[in-house]
Amino acid sequence: MESSRKRHACAVPLVLIGLLTGCSSPSAQPAQSSRQPPAAAVNPITVDSTEDQIRQAVGTARVGRKLTPKTWPNGARVAVCLSFDVDNELLQRANPLPVPLSVGEYGATTSVPRILDLLDRHQVPATFFIPAMGIMLHPEMVPAILARRRHEIGVHGWVHEFWPGIGDAAKEQRLLAQSIEYLTKATGKRPAGVRAPSSGFGPQTLDLIRKAGFLYDSSLLAADEPYEIVSNGQPSGVIELPISEVAASMKR
Repeated sequence: MESSRKRHACAVPLVLIGLLTGCSSPSAQPAQSSRQPPAAAVNPITVDSTEDQIRQAVGTARVGRKLTPKTWPNGARVAVCLSFDVDNELLQRANPLPVPLSVGEYGATTSVPRILDLLDRHQVPATFFIPAMGIMLHPEMVPAILARRRHEIGVHGWVHEFWPGIGDAAKEQRLLAQSIEYLTKATGKRPAGVRAPSSGFGPQTLDLIRKAGFLYDSSLLAADEPYEIVSNGQPSGVIELPISEVAASMKR
């Protein structure tokens, strides 16, 4: 398992993600950002924090050993992975009214097909991170993505929830397990990768990802090449494919 993790991680030094929030226009409310405020359970760093407290605060997930290979296949100078967060209506879960929901629906009905066509033209593989209930709302996305036989679908939460805000490790684990099970049934294959929804990588998230047996995580932004996550000074065995966010909101 460890050797397969290394091979997978060494294939991608930089992950560019597109946030499929739909479209925006003067008459439509733009989708809200997936960013969430810090969880109340996390102690902030203040002017009164000690050195040990600061180290502990930042120590959950840090850059460990780099996993970029010395050479790329076919003499390539660089390798880039394209991935897309297909959040759709669930990005508006706090404001489920027709207009903002329609902005999210655009992601499934229009953005995904157009992106798939673009990837087809260039024969480029990609990863689509989709909340489980996003697939429930738009099951047609799964065969459309997998029919190309070059893309993968990764875990992105149950309803695009903010994991650190749950405040209950057992509930967070249950939601992660539900998401894995739902995507496995929908795609016919256990998902290999995970991306924390709402950028919500909490204090216990790394441990839950490790126990769930994912091949890789792709939530953090600490480098532009793959690395092993170090947690509180110890190698975690979890491969990180770090991201660089690219907003892909389409305007009409």
